Amino acid sequence: MLKALIIDDEIASLRTLELLLGRFEQHVEIIGVAHSAHEGIEKVTMYDPDIVFLDIEMPGGNGFDFLEGCPHRNFDVIFITAYNNYAIKAFKYSAIDYLLKPIEVDELHSALEKVIRRRYSNFDGRNKYYALFENIKEIIPKKLVVTANDKYECLDIGNIVFVENLPNGTLIKLADGSQIEASNPFPCLCPLLEERNFGLINPNCLINLSMIRKISNKPTNNIELKNHRIITVDNEYLEKLNGQLKNISI
Repeated sequence: MLKALIIDDEIASLRTLELLLGRFEQHVEIIGVAHSAHEGIEKVTMYDPDIVFLDIEMPGGNGFDFLEGCPHRNFDVIFITAYNNYAIKAFKYSAIDYLLKPIEVDELHSALEKVIRRRYSNFDGRNKYYALFENIKEIIPKKLVVTANDKYECLDIGNIVFVENLPNGTLIKLADGSQIEASNPFPCLCPLLEERNFGLINPNCLINLSMIRKISNKPTNNIELKNHRIITVDNEYLEKLNGQLKNISI
């Protein structure tokens, strides 16, 4: 059973979460509550929770201050926020679990299932918090967190050359020639990378536009990368790809 700590300064929100977690009492035991980041740090030391439900906006220090104040983060975190703001984008790129207020029981159930799977498979979750602290400083996140080999891999988005659909995940090719077989589904990574100037060259491959040296359509539609590798582009994606490259250069 997971030991849970709730950190939220809003009493009504805290009570609502307590009631919702009561539906999962066979999996979760609430061992404590805190109303500020400082009190949360004290309660973590006191109770050693498995999971922390953490509000972002609190007086006297926010949820990120709490995390930075916990040198040994041996617990999973599910962020709770009433705002669909820039922090949400940082969560998505950093593979961080979060819930929007008012909390929906189905979303809570889904988030708990993820945590339970990680806790009972010895999944190494440390890298995603490093990525979160980096991404939260940026208007546009620079780190992407993927899952591979039972741990989180934190990647510099600028070092990704292309990503390719695999039957059970995504192949990620990096600028140094190495590659990662991530378990993340290709369709889940596509929208994140397309926001960061990646373009489709066929239905199963996204390429980093900053890695392109030139595009040629003679005798076939080819991309020459900066490392001189040649990649073929499907006809129906060529026009959009050219348009994306022009927009980057403006």
